[in-house]
Amino acid sequence: MDDKNLIKGIKNKDEKYLIEFINLYGPILKGVIVKTIGNRRNILDEILNDALLGIWDNINSYDPTRSSFKNWCAGVAKYKAIDAIRKEAKHDCLDLDDVSGFIYDKNLENFDESEKILEMLSKKDREIFKKLFIEGYSYDDLEKITKIPKDRLYNKVSRAKKTLRSKL
Repeated sequence: MDDKNLIKGIKNKDEKYLIEFINLYGPILKGVIVKTIGNRRNILDEILNDALLGIWDNINSYDPTRSSFKNWCAGVAKYKAIDAIRKEAKHDCLDLDDVSGFIYDKNLENFDESEKILEMLSKKDREIFKKLFIEGYSYDDLEKITKIPKDRLYNKVSRAKKTLRSKL
């Protein structure tokens, strides 16, 4: 099947053409994504699905005078991968198990080291950290409990993580 028919079928939202598209372009998209994300294989499937959905939803944005269909699809996949990396970095959290070696007192072998680490934060930030990373609350739940907008919670957590990193 040629690209013109494939594009026309996708524009008409015919799933038969989507399956054909995946068979033809899936390996190319996957290759572009893997090249972009490196060793972050845990997010590969999510990015591939996002790229396929992006192509499916935005097929009318494709302009054959600007690039080939293959290159346009590869570009969509690459930018979806870059967005996923940015999103992952934005929400990357400090794993308290990673810092356990920094605080050790042989007399306190059963002491919960996370408490000692969290003492480096303000009382408000410490409560937010406990609820998010120890008690397992989501940002949505925490927004309701603290009455702090979610975007401000993300900022507070990000700043608190930077504080912990600098002190540890």
